[in-house]
Amino acid sequence: MTYLIVGLDRNTLAPRHENIRADNPATARRIARARAEALGLSLVVAAVIGPNSSILPDPADQPATAFMAA
Repeated sequence: MTYLIVGLDRNTLAPRHENIRADNPATARRIARARAEALGLSLVVAAVIGPNSSILPDPADQPATAFMAA
């Protein structure tokens, strides 16, 4: 699947976007960050856009649930 990764460089605040082919959004995000790092950029990913222009949620943005043993 192809994802559009949209973000910016932390140092210059220059916008950046790239199409990444990956199995899932998390992998696409990792690939984009690795490619940016190879270019000397510190990428902040603002959005991962999937098929049909759907913006996919970042699991890190989801609230954590805690389960406590009784």
